[in-house]
Amino acid sequence: MDRAELLLMGWFVGDGFGSQTDGMEESEVASLIDGPITEVYTLEEAQSLSGQSGPASDIAILCGLSIIALEQVDNDHLASKYRAYDKESGAFPFPQKGDNAACLTRAPIMALLDARFPYTKWEAVVKAETRLTHTAPLAIDAALLLSRAFALLVNEEAESAQELCSLLIREVGKRGWEAKLEVALRTAVNQKTLNPYSFKERYQIIPTITLAFHTLLSPLTVEEGLDAIARLGGNSRLTCAIYSALKVLADHEEVPERYSSEIYPSPTIEAMIKSETLFKRETIKMEKLAEKLAKGLTV
Repeated sequence: MDRAELLLMGWFVGDGFGSQTDGMEESEVASLIDGPITEVYTLEEAQSLSGQSGPASDIAILCGLSIIALEQVDNDHLASKYRAYDKESGAFPFPQKGDNAACLTRAPIMALLDARFPYTKWEAVVKAETRLTHTAPLAIDAALLLSRAFALLVNEEAESAQELCSLLIREVGKRGWEAKLEVALRTAVNQKTLNPYSFKERYQIIPTITLAFHTLLSPLTVEEGLDAIARLGGNSRLTCAIYSALKVLADHEEVPERYSSEIYPSPTIEAMIKSETLFKRETIKMEKLAEKLAKGLTV
């Protein structure tokens, strides 16, 4: 598995793992299990859709497949796909004008476009695509930061989580991104215990980034980190996706096979893919999607 494919599988696995507790209060999760969440299906009795992809994976997939099919970033086409997805699933309302971490859902795809353009052009592409769904300045800068983080890891310009955070902190100042992003990264680097976030805050940009990077820089394994994030509930799909993708790249690890074998596409994304692609007669697997996207976007 090359590093582009590893990025996508890390993202998909995190989304699937976080599906078990997404939208739950922390107390609700605690009432369901005493020990750690060790598998994608640990809470299957309480969450029947455990392992199924959600907007974090689905929107990234739609974005990547559109770019491959049209051989360019066509924002009108992307917007139509996102609208169709929300119409069918009700899971991705946009445009969002406020503080909503769903602006980060296309970061893995934007990262893989890094090699196609000089930085200024790439930055313009990310900004324009992010504005399709999220217009707040913080949302746009956060999408740039996370996309850049993935690009640095995929290209092995950052060899560790610590080096990655140091590079990103410098880039926040260099690029003039929102200062809140530097504070989030420094909070993660300091590794002090995080103050609990409210249920509402867990869906916001800074708490999502802070929690993902704070867990990344901890001594936890990828399995332990996913468990720690999932047990908090809230925005666990997206936060687990961010963390998992960062972790496997930074640690040069494979995605745990027992996790990757248990994730599967949502009915919405499966139907949208089969209506337009050569996957019509095939069983769609997340591993195959990761391979197709990685090859198509890094040509």
